[in-house]
Amino acid sequence: MQTLSVLRSIPFSSHIFFYLASAAMRTLRTSNTPEIGSTKPESPVEHSGKTTSAGRKFKHFTLPPILRRNSKSNSHVSFPDVPNTSSLIAAPQKELLTFEQNLERNHLSAAGQQLIDREEHLYGRISEVVQPTTEREKEKEKLARDRKGLLSHIDLAVKSSLSPDKDSLEVLKSAVKAILQEEEQDRRWLKQESKQPFWRPSECRRHHDTVIQSLVEECMVNAKLPPEESNKLRSSLQRDICGKGRRLQEDLLRVVKDVKGCYPEDMDICNLYGKMYHQAFSAGMRKIAEYGLGMIDCSYLLHWVNVAYPEILQNLELTKAINPEALGKLLTEELTTHLENQYLTHQETEVQTLINKVLNVEEQAWREGSVPELRDNCYFSPLAIDVIQFVHAAFESVETVLGDTSKVQMIACLLKDFLNSYKKFQEKVLKGSNNRNSGTVIMANLSCVEQFRDYIVKKADLFPVDIKECCLSIVADMKNCGYRYLTSPIHKDLKSQYRSLGTPIWLEKKHVFEKLLEGINKHTQDVTGLTDSCHQELLSQLHLEVTVEYVRRLLKRKIKLRDKEMQEQAARSVWEDGQRLNQLFTEAGSREEWLSDILARIAEVLKLQDISSIQLEIVTLGQAYPDLSDVQVTALLSLKSNLSASAVKRIKKTLLDIQDTTSSQDGPSFFSKVLGFQ
Repeated sequence: MQTLSVLRSIPFSSHIFFYLASAAMRTLRTSNTPEIGSTKPESPVEHSGKTTSAGRKFKHFTLPPILRRNSKSNSHVSFPDVPNTSSLIAAPQKELLTFEQNLERNHLSAAGQQLIDREEHLYGRISEVVQPTTEREKEKEKLARDRKGLLSHIDLAVKSSLSPDKDSLEVLKSAVKAILQEEEQDRRWLKQESKQPFWRPSECRRHHDTVIQSLVEECMVNAKLPPEESNKLRSSLQRDICGKGRRLQEDLLRVVKDVKGCYPEDMDICNLYGKMYHQAFSAGMRKIAEYGLGMIDCSYLLHWVNVAYPEILQNLELTKAINPEALGKLLTEELTTHLENQYLTHQETEVQTLINKVLNVEEQAWREGSVPELRDNCYFSPLAIDVIQFVHAAFESVETVLGDTSKVQMIACLLKDFLNSYKKFQEKVLKGSNNRNSGTVIMANLSCVEQFRDYIVKKADLFPVDIKECCLSIVADMKNCGYRYLTSPIHKDLKSQYRSLGTPIWLEKKHVFEKLLEGINKHTQDVTGLTDSCHQELLSQLHLEVTVEYVRRLLKRKIKLRDKEMQEQAARSVWEDGQRLNQLFTEAGSREEWLSDILARIAEVLKLQDISSIQLEIVTLGQAYPDLSDVQVTALLSLKSNLSASAVKRIKKTLLDIQDTTSSQDGPSFFSKVLGFQ
């Protein structure tokens, strides 16, 4: 019973082994010992009566019922404490691959680990393993050869990194793990004092970077454009630059999208590839730049350096993984500056030649007496269109090639110089008024001046502030001179009507101003040959000049308004004249409606009798038109003969005090144009 309890405490498989071993030993002892009369066995084994060839009976033993589990006679017996091991016995064992098999199947990390284990066995525990020296040396040589094979496979996996094949990425992942294992093994050996293998440290990481550099350089050397895109470029140099740039962009995107996932984050593989491609592209561009370039190729190279390449690096996908600031510029500052100066000098020379030629053609046509072309009943000159086209093309070219609007200042200066030359040409035309075509040339040029003004205002961001102000000042002078040239004959014709203004005849007879209006109306109807906008400008200019002449004649003091009645009569005439004059011009197209306000304010000064009221009105007039002078106030108040000198002095002092204590308000310039009335 004690033995049975011990057996039950042993696992089932141990029961079988223990029982069979015991039975076998007893059988052997029985077979070797002569029988002593008793045939009863010493163990609970049933013997058969078979006889051996020696004549002895072979006592065959049979398993007891407890061990014969498949016996029908014992099928009713159960063993609740015996586990069922059939499932464990049936499960297939995992296949253990050799180094060669792992290498063949590109299980590079597993193959690498096997080599590290062999390395540990041969070098790490050499004192614990007793091996013949020759055999150990052979194993070391075999290990060295296998390492070369592994490293070759790792190199191949890295070189296939940019392949679109998904299997290549899986192999790359395994290769990266193998590299990291090698790096870890290097670090372990650094901590050991024993002699290390000759290949340690292996520096697999550094070798990996070298392989990538070689891969990138090869990719850039072999970069080609598809034929349909290649044919669009002018030169082989442009095709080479564009092909390399395209390859760089595509490969870096593949690195960010696919290759990045095969590496641990701390290896920063995207920035490594970015650095390698940048260096390869930069080296190629430097070689091209130092070779000596024509202007077209120089422009194309600068475009890639300043615009196209930075745009590639600013791709949203790339900026998530690659730091473009760390890469720097494609070319050195010195080389870039040299190429940019070469390009800008060429642009300056080319633009200057073109726009000067346009002006020379215009001047030659005027000297020959040619009349500008009529388009839609308007005199037309292509000068502004051509010049603006050349200048703007240069602006766009500089911005496209250099990627920086601040470097267009030189082109802006060219336009300023051209406008000065254009102004001198206009002065020649104005002086040569005997030429029959001068008037028509001025009309055509007024449209050009307007186009220049609009372009400068619209593209103000392209001009440095001082250059822009200078250009606008030139075109404003040209516009005023041109319109004065056209209005001068009108004023000459109206001179007889102007003479009567501000005289007793003007005050007594309304037909004096009627004649002036008739003359003005006739001239406004006769003005032709201008574009709509220029026609409007001319009428606005004429409106201003007629009003200035009206006030000038009034301030000449050819009439004395002795009493209140005469002053009120004069006030009514001035007010009515201002309203009728304003109506005539605005209906004709003038935009200077504000001019009627001036005559209305002068009329109010003439009408008022109270000194304080006059004082207030003069101050109001001075605030609305800051260019109102002391002399003009004196002349206006002198029309009121009943106003004492002390009153005039007090009114003028009040205006002067107000002007001194308040800042000048922006207002239209009018009284500064009223001259020659004294």
